Amino acid sequence: MIRDLSSDEGGLIFTTDAVLALIVVFILTASIATYFALPSYMGSDHQHLETMAADALDIMREDGTLYSAAAMYSRNNTAGAENLIKQDLNSILPPGVGYEFQIGTYPAIRNDSGILVARDTASRAIVISGPEEGWLGRAWYKQEEVTLEDQEINSTTTVWNFHNWLTNFWNRLYSRPYWGYQTSPRNISFSVPSTNIHWGKFLMGSCNRVNRPSYGANVVINNVPHIVGNDSFTFLNLRPGTTRERMYNYQGNITSLTGGANNFYVRFTNMTTTGYSDYDLPWFSIIANYTTTIKVPKGIITRTYQFNDAAGLAVPSQTRLDLNRTMGYGRIYDLNTGTVTNLNTRRVIAWSSMVRQNHIYSDGLPFVIDNVNGRGADGCAVSVTQDIPIPAGSRILDAYTIVNPYGGVDNALVEVWNGTAWNVAFCSFNYGRVTYSTVSDGYGNVPGIIYVRDYLRAGQTNKVRVTIWDNVPGQDYDLVGLVDSYTTVSYTSLPIQWNNYPFNSYQNSTNVSAPVRQFTIGPDAKKVLLFVGAGLDTKSVKVEVKNSTSAWTQLYSGPVPFSLDIGAIDAAGSRIFATGSPGNYSTRPGTYNIRVTVNSGQGWESGDSNAEIYSGTRVAVIYPKFLANMWATQYSNDAYTAQALAKQELIDMLRQSGYTIDERLIKTEALYTGDIPNSLPVRLTLWRS
Repeated sequence: MIRDLSSDEGGLIFTTDAVLALIVVFILTASIATYFALPSYMGSDHQHLETMAADALDIMREDGTLYSAAAMYSRNNTAGAENLIKQDLNSILPPGVGYEFQIGTYPAIRNDSGILVARDTASRAIVISGPEEGWLGRAWYKQEEVTLEDQEINSTTTVWNFHNWLTNFWNRLYSRPYWGYQTSPRNISFSVPSTNIHWGKFLMGSCNRVNRPSYGANVVINNVPHIVGNDSFTFLNLRPGTTRERMYNYQGNITSLTGGANNFYVRFTNMTTTGYSDYDLPWFSIIANYTTTIKVPKGIITRTYQFNDAAGLAVPSQTRLDLNRTMGYGRIYDLNTGTVTNLNTRRVIAWSSMVRQNHIYSDGLPFVIDNVNGRGADGCAVSVTQDIPIPAGSRILDAYTIVNPYGGVDNALVEVWNGTAWNVAFCSFNYGRVTYSTVSDGYGNVPGIIYVRDYLRAGQTNKVRVTIWDNVPGQDYDLVGLVDSYTTVSYTSLPIQWNNYPFNSYQNSTNVSAPVRQFTIGPDAKKVLLFVGAGLDTKSVKVEVKNSTSAWTQLYSGPVPFSLDIGAIDAAGSRIFATGSPGNYSTRPGTYNIRVTVNSGQGWESGDSNAEIYSGTRVAVIYPKFLANMWATQYSNDAYTAQALAKQELIDMLRQSGYTIDERLIKTEALYTGDIPNSLPVRLTLWRS
């Protein structure tokens, strides 16, 4: 589209009669402290607490804590049961959350966490069934701290995007052949967040409104010319409802990108007619692949799941879209091969049938969204889905989805399936009582990097679905595409704490946005990182921090980074929350504010002048020190076998994570399970100040 720039409870019964076979349960002293940092887009505080309580009970059931405590209670070892429960809950729940826990009729365990007045309270209950008579073997090992190691992150991101039909803003391109200017070049600046750059490419659209070939272009990037002849463009389609407007695309390679600041300008060539709007630039984007390095605890597994590339155009009724006068319902574009084929099947779905619903249109083929958000306009869309398998028993530390759009993309939707339901992680416009944009239809609010960790579940068949579309209030259906998009997930079986504090995704009405986010540092935090997910036309970023008494202190100002070790930066200068040397700093426990200011390009440079920040902008507070013993449990018919099996499983788990241990330091015990009642209610109540 062309835009003119003027307290519910759940009760579940879990039977474990079959666990006397060799059922292995890894102890997941893994905290779900990330829930403390859930942004407002996840819902109310009550929902946050309820989800936290449900996951805590699930972890304690899976890691054997509930059964171990029940066995201890049944043998009158109340102190042992309470210590076990407190240890697990203290490692699971984040700072600032109070709790009351009770199994059956045994005394409740309470920790107020220093909260005098509760702002909200949520409760969750389950029922566990006791196993048949047997033994629960437990093995544990105290690993005080893990090693920090370099982790290389290979990323492909859009470093510049234009999406709004140039026409040199309603002045003929023929007489003003330079992008946004007249008779001389005018550079547009952008940045690449690494010096370790593997490749770059640019995608350039073209429209000729008088039934002729495309223009040519000289795309000059960092003073290196990229000459594109008018015969190098791929014909895509006739614009729906016209017989003379031809759409084209070109993909070119870039070898001149540098880390940090870059610039480009475009001179249009090979124009043979002089009409007011004979030629037009509908889209332009630059994509880069590069590697960055961060320090992370040893034993973290990172996996990347690529989406299939997808591009095309769809219309609701048969229309002539090619040069052979063939009628069809759309065009399918393969960017890698340059081939374009007709879509011969009508593909239309209502907005209400698409959002948060299972549907068949996320196969990469173009389709029409009818009545987008109930506002009457159509959307010309493509959608892709990718499975995100996460092993059961894993602790999900971080996860984000990177969207690289091109074409006439106006809006985007990112959804996550957690095994039971689709949840919206991002929408270009306000949706579900969440404010994503000050622009009514979210025009141009397209990520970027979206944080999705809090929507994923270990042991479930997670899916991430990305849908992009051109907003069509009339008949101007334009091709849209996704290229090199993916989701990256980091997880571990080790009880390492990694707390994320994501910003809310938001599009401002001006070219500057400066949101503030609160984050908490607890004891033994070793790394404090800031990952940045800003708008695709962001020029620069400024990062500031403050504590409860200090003024705002600047940590960074410059080109858009992928990540910053803000702890190291703070230790080198302001020392608001970090002390020591940048290479080996310590942190001060406390609650802090961080402000990230993003400055976007001007309208002539990017198609709109609205600054955006996305939930991919997040503070990560990392605690390499183990919060509790590593331990594993296993059932058997006799005590000796149960202990031996649990010990071996613990050894295997630690070795698989890359650790060499002294097996002589492993301790074991066996708990008799025959005295556990057939069913026991378990309730966990949480509250925050």
